[in-house]
Amino acid sequence: MTVFQQLREKGKLAAIHDSSARAYPPRCHTSTRQTLRSRIVRWGTGDENDERMYWVLGPPAVGKSAVAQTIAEEFEKKGRLGASFFFSRRNHLDDPDWVIPTLAYQLATKHPQYKRIITQRLVDDPSILEKNREVQFEKLVIEPFRILMIKYPHTIEEPLLIILDGLDECKDKQAQCELIKLINTHVRQVDDFPLRWMICSRPEWHLNAILSDADGLIVYEHEELRVDDKEAREDAERLLEAGFGKIRREYRLPNDWPPERHLQYITFTASGHLGFVSFILRFVGNEEYDDPDGQLQICMKFLGGGTTVGVSNPLRALDLLYRQILSNVPHNRLPTTMRILAFVILYNRHYYGLDSSDNQARFLNLDPATFYQSLRNLHSVVYVPPMDKSSADPLRIYHASFSDFLMDPSRSGKYWLNERAANYDFALQCLHWLENDGKDTT
Repeated sequence: MTVFQQLREKGKLAAIHDSSARAYPPRCHTSTRQTLRSRIVRWGTGDENDERMYWVLGPPAVGKSAVAQTIAEEFEKKGRLGASFFFSRRNHLDDPDWVIPTLAYQLATKHPQYKRIITQRLVDDPSILEKNREVQFEKLVIEPFRILMIKYPHTIEEPLLIILDGLDECKDKQAQCELIKLINTHVRQVDDFPLRWMICSRPEWHLNAILSDADGLIVYEHEELRVDDKEAREDAERLLEAGFGKIRREYRLPNDWPPERHLQYITFTASGHLGFVSFILRFVGNEEYDDPDGQLQICMKFLGGGTTVGVSNPLRALDLLYRQILSNVPHNRLPTTMRILAFVILYNRHYYGLDSSDNQARFLNLDPATFYQSLRNLHSVVYVPPMDKSSADPLRIYHASFSDFLMDPSRSGKYWLNERAANYDFALQCLHWLENDGKDTT
């Protein structure tokens, strides 16, 4: 069996950025995420960067995978892409054991000297591919490039980029952390190594814990995609205008379509969420219906806040994502989690003294451990302040689409927030709070 056959058998080529299994992957529009993409290109192609890991974090569907895909294609054209692995739970590309063989396969296709080194290694010790990830990482990635640097110093004159996208969709949380730690240990200990690593993920609690671990000494460039800043809102507006322009040309619709009031309302509702905009455009331009104006009217009815029963859901893909996130909350914690979410959505900071997560927990009569454990699986949709900021920062929902999802029973199903029941609960809690003059009673 050849080295390629061995790596192919142990890896997963469907997870590579240009695999046919990833037909029509998301990409950045030419006018979106320009600042971030420029920073990544400068980091990935520069010669004087100390940090050789770039971590892009952000809530669901804000364009992380589009950025990763676009960067992968751009670096491929430059001859600077080493390898890529795009995790996807939906497409069953979520096994951490596939990652290193898949990366090694790609590196071997591009660099003959590297291929010769790992071929000899696998001939001498075929069991390498049966060993743990730490051994594979060292034997198949780090050591071969160390040999290349010594024996063939001019083979790789410019750094190569390796991309791991959707790390949070890896099915094993411990493996997610392990991969980060393996990369970090390497970039901390070895200077002038010809590999750079770009990681994209949601800000899950266990990944945030790595970032905030002072003892871990994580060495990385860090970018957090937001959905409420000026650049994100401008990107969303440009994406929406370009998308509607394309639909208008394809269907030969009049130049004043869509009506300006509809465009402004969707832009306002999207509030910088590029995934939200993409789902709307995909729904309106759906060729199966062949009726963009009719689909647009459905969107406006859906976004108008009225009942959605009997109305097609333009945000179905986003809703499925939200259900997947909530399904990770342990069953025994779910009632407390939903109670906290109800409070944040219905009341949030409207009451004096509840402008920090500490006070929010006290109001709900929850001790800090229970409060934080109940939110442990929701860091990708809710801003949960770290412990050292809990006395100053409140909980915050990243995007209104998550609140809208929870408040609509036809969309959220068993995760529906019953406003009437929540109001009754909070009224009782207010009495309890007032009786104790806002003091900590937990």
